[in-house]
Amino acid sequence: MAGLATLAASMGFPPVDACGPTHGTGPIIALELVRTPAALAELFGPPSCSGAFEAAQLRASWWDALAFIPAYAAFLALGAVALRGDAPRLSRIAVAVLLVAALLDQIEGLILFQIVPLWQSPPGLFDALFFTVRPKFALLGLGSVLLAALAWRGPWLGKIAALPLAAGGLASLWFLFANPHDPMMMQGHRYAWMALLALAAIGSVNARWVSRT
Repeated sequence: MAGLATLAASMGFPPVDACGPTHGTGPIIALELVRTPAALAELFGPPSCSGAFEAAQLRASWWDALAFIPAYAAFLALGAVALRGDAPRLSRIAVAVLLVAALLDQIEGLILFQIVPLWQSPPGLFDALFFTVRPKFALLGLGSVLLAALAWRGPWLGKIAALPLAAGGLASLWFLFANPHDPMMMQGHRYAWMALLALAAIGSVNARWVSRT
């Protein structure tokens, strides 16, 4: 259920149409990656568009905080618990990593609620955004790799799912450091989570098919 809730929440984001250049990524992620007031002003575009863009970004931030983050945090953490098998310590580490990532995501939202209405925000807010967004994405990528390690220890279906889980996590980490605006960073997370969702669907039929208990 948590996986389906995550899928529904990811599809339910209010539409956000870009007003300025997003440098390859979507407008929501582009906002998360801004580093300066000038970059923020560029993203918001001309005055004829910026007001609607600001309102849309605030709606998306509320949806993120109230729906998407709780859903994916539960989905990923419960996935780590379900895959624990004979590795409870690794499972606990994965749960901790994923929940810290979700906590950073919520903190990021609080920062965005201050930055979006006030473009000329103090530089410290942009620094705070950097040090929540980058570690969040890094921990989510690491979390996918840890989930892959847990899945690999299970039956053969788990080993199959471990491949896109690990590949997605590693790809997201690579692009986070190489070029976070590249769409492949978010695609890496998406592919990893879809693999976990497929594994959860199979496990809902018979848990022994995906994990050794």
